[in-house]
Amino acid sequence: MISDGYAQWYANRLWNLLPPIYRTMDVGPTPGAPGPLQELVNRIGAQAAVVRQSIDRLGENQSIETCDDWVIPYIGDLVATRLVSCLDAAAQRIDVAKTIYYRRRAGTVGVLEELAADIASRDARVVEFFRRMARTRHQFDPPLSYQIENQISGPVEFTGGSLEIAEGLIGAYSGTPAGGYADLRNAYAASNTGSAFDEYAYTADLRAGRQTLGHFNIRNLGVFVWWLQAFPISAATPVSNGAASPCFTFDPTGRDIPLFAPSKRIDEADAWGEHWVSPDEWELSVPIREVLWRVAQSELYPESFSPNALSVGLLAGGTGTPVPAANLCIHPANGRFSFRGSVPLPQSSIAVCYNFGLMSEIGAGGYDNEILSPLSLPVAITNVTGGDGTILNSALGAVTTDVTIQITDSSTYPGPTQTLTVPSGSTVAVCATSGQRPVFRWTGAAPQTWTIVGDASGSSGTPTVLILEGILLQCANIVLQGEFDSVYLRMVTLDPGTSADSTTLLFDKAIDGLKLMPAALMIEASITNLVLERCIVGPIRTSIGGAVSQLTASDSIIQAIPTHRVVANGKLQNPTIFDWASLAASLKFQANPLAKTAVAGNSALESLLSDYSVGSAPSAALTDAIQAAISQFTPAEAEAAWPLALADLALGFSEGTVSLTRCTVMGPTHTHCLQASECIVDDVATVEDTQTGCVRFTAYAAGSDLHQPYRSVQIAPGASLFESVDFGQPEYAKLRSDADSQILSPGMGATGCGNTSTAAAGTILAGAQNGSEMGVYCLEGIPLKRRGLALKFEEYSPIGQSPVWIDAD
Repeated sequence: MISDGYAQWYANRLWNLLPPIYRTMDVGPTPGAPGPLQELVNRIGAQAAVVRQSIDRLGENQSIETCDDWVIPYIGDLVATRLVSCLDAAAQRIDVAKTIYYRRRAGTVGVLEELAADIASRDARVVEFFRRMARTRHQFDPPLSYQIENQISGPVEFTGGSLEIAEGLIGAYSGTPAGGYADLRNAYAASNTGSAFDEYAYTADLRAGRQTLGHFNIRNLGVFVWWLQAFPISAATPVSNGAASPCFTFDPTGRDIPLFAPSKRIDEADAWGEHWVSPDEWELSVPIREVLWRVAQSELYPESFSPNALSVGLLAGGTGTPVPAANLCIHPANGRFSFRGSVPLPQSSIAVCYNFGLMSEIGAGGYDNEILSPLSLPVAITNVTGGDGTILNSALGAVTTDVTIQITDSSTYPGPTQTLTVPSGSTVAVCATSGQRPVFRWTGAAPQTWTIVGDASGSSGTPTVLILEGILLQCANIVLQGEFDSVYLRMVTLDPGTSADSTTLLFDKAIDGLKLMPAALMIEASITNLVLERCIVGPIRTSIGGAVSQLTASDSIIQAIPTHRVVANGKLQNPTIFDWASLAASLKFQANPLAKTAVAGNSALESLLSDYSVGSAPSAALTDAIQAAISQFTPAEAEAAWPLALADLALGFSEGTVSLTRCTVMGPTHTHCLQASECIVDDVATVEDTQTGCVRFTAYAAGSDLHQPYRSVQIAPGASLFESVDFGQPEYAKLRSDADSQILSPGMGATGCGNTSTAAAGTILAGAQNGSEMGVYCLEGIPLKRRGLALKFEEYSPIGQSPVWIDAD
């Protein structure tokens, strides 16, 4: 039952029906607490409320559209629906509601594509491979061309071969006849060879059909599925290279990213049933290739300035006027554009709409905030819009009580320079309006910081809470100081940076030359609860005595890229010290052999350490002495001895508990206590307290110190699991199809949909507790949707046809 307060309301109603004298005489153990009689009435009222709600729901439970989830299988039995148990309630509800609809169209290509949209919420194109086989035509075949075989007249309103194209008798772009010789003169048609839009004919392939093999045979049905999704960004600020004739990136971080076409089928009722036609490439959520852009520019770049389209516009008065495509030179494959000729360039007014690709709604992406768990924001709202950094800084500096600083657009704002102070007992939220993705971008060669101070030391009794939601922060460390009761990061991106493909450079560069350094969350504060939900972040680590009692992260990516080079020879020179306090404490207490060696015989350092207060920032004299003392070691030795101070950690905590659920962690970690469920930790995880915590259904790196993992698998540190580890790319953190080949110790697998064995071999691709994949995309349930689609295709496929499942992306 939904917790809507009805049970308490019903109990209070019963309580008020009792005579006042009995209510007055009923006294609890403490003032204001319910007495024995009220406790009894509350329990009776709660059960009576359950019965009353069940009665009230009888009418709604008669319909599949309004019934409770538990009723779905019972209604499904009435129409003999073959429910797929591993699908979620929403997919099962659609399956039951459209059972009769599906059966009326069983055996058609259209219903199979609709099943993919309804059951898996993904675009698909089904190809009958026997139509793509080379063969000799006979007299019962329809004519290939009215121009050739009926030169007098053709059908009304069908000219130029449009009827033959609609019937699949000739290729739409190449003009290749069905089963005939390939016409290679059209570049777009030639580029589609082997894809879902192939127009050429092939000889029979007698191998078993799977992915790239065994396509062309009479009984094979090709099912091309696009698992990546396209997400729209509205009126974002492009980044210029600063040249006299500038070139811009659509992406506001200055990265080259492929632009995607928005899906025009998944949520469109008019695309199915009697209106179904086989989709063109530009109708699906696909990366826009250069050749596709040249062919379907009018479809991909409409006249309106819309977040569901690819467009460049000039903002004025809050609205955008699209620049005609003829005035632009657009390269969608790397997400760049420039202006042709002498078009005026009021750079501050340029805005872009585009779609980017990703597997799921994580990080700041302009998503609907209803996908987040409920959390109350302050009702007092200060709106910020237009990309004006002065207005943003003023709003941050004016905080004195509960307030929501709401950013109402997707503009890029200069990185805040104003320290945000959360007053004692206050809740302060810096959030984006639902559907928007503002960007805070710091520029400059040196690393920048944005400091947020919490004042939870007061005696107000009300929690001091910071909420960041829906924003992207680039090229600055977020430093938390003071004290907080709770800090929430929800659909937030702290740009994890991008490594350079170079032996001399550490970081890649944006189009304007800005180094793509990681934005770290540095915790110098005392925080009771730190909560991450659907986030993409760089390193999270404590510094200068900071502490987090409980870090809880779900459906998030935490990544650490190298920020310095670690060698096994030479001496440590001018190292980056992430946490001076932990290094000073280690030397003070001589916590390891290297610490003893560093302090031995150094009377000046010993004197400074004796006066040092653990957890505080060391003095300049002490930092100089420490740096001189540890310079005798090699970088590799020093990092192994003091990882919290020197190593590039994705998570660095000396105390508290870290709880990860459905997360992907890229990079080494050092924590006091770790709990992980359905996660991927791709590098060595060091846990100080290995007697506490639980690691379950997780892929972890060899050499990790963990409590005994349960139904988990072991991989090599830094194993090649992902198609891309570069933030901004569509395949970011997406598991490779051969990820299971990286398993060193398979352990024991999960019990998933259709897998009843409790001793199955361990797997990453289907190793979550419910049979989904491990890591951040677990909630997408891709393995479950694959199985569900396969089972539904068995029921509705044409007789004698066998599906060949092909991942189109």
